[in-house]
Amino acid sequence: MVEQGRERTPEQPREERLTRSSTHDDGRTNAAVQTPTMRRPSLITYAAIMMFALGGFHVLIAISEFANSTWVLSRLDIQLFIPILFIWGIVDLVIGSIAVYAGFSILRGGAFGGTAGIVFATLGIVRWLLYIPVAPVLAVVVIALDMLVIYGLVRHYDYFQASSLEGM
Repeated sequence: MVEQGRERTPEQPREERLTRSSTHDDGRTNAAVQTPTMRRPSLITYAAIMMFALGGFHVLIAISEFANSTWVLSRLDIQLFIPILFIWGIVDLVIGSIAVYAGFSILRGGAFGGTAGIVFATLGIVRWLLYIPVAPVLAVVVIALDMLVIYGLVRHYDYFQASSLEGM
């Protein structure tokens, strides 16, 4: 028998072709299918999770303020400082909504999420600085968490720039 210009005996097995068609390729060797991916830093994931938690907390506080909850009105000196809880409820609802949306955008790698996360955390810090007389421990904890969110987003802001370039 002659196969591809050389003889083989019937006892010798055929040499199988090692090349595969590009239609059966799994994408690991095809340069057109490969896309460079950048692994999401853990601080970015932490910032997104904290955005969900803090945003949800702001929404719960807004509901409490819409209902004129007594834990806010328990201090006599604060009644002059925060006279209308309905306005604070609207502010907290807006901040919480932005935070939850920014958390989804951060997980997707969107540049809007990085910018909105920094803005949200800054607004959250300012908002909780005004609540220190009402709930000092809670305010300090939320301010510290907002600072960690800002640190994580600013430290790895290049992740958002790289992922926005991949989308082009």
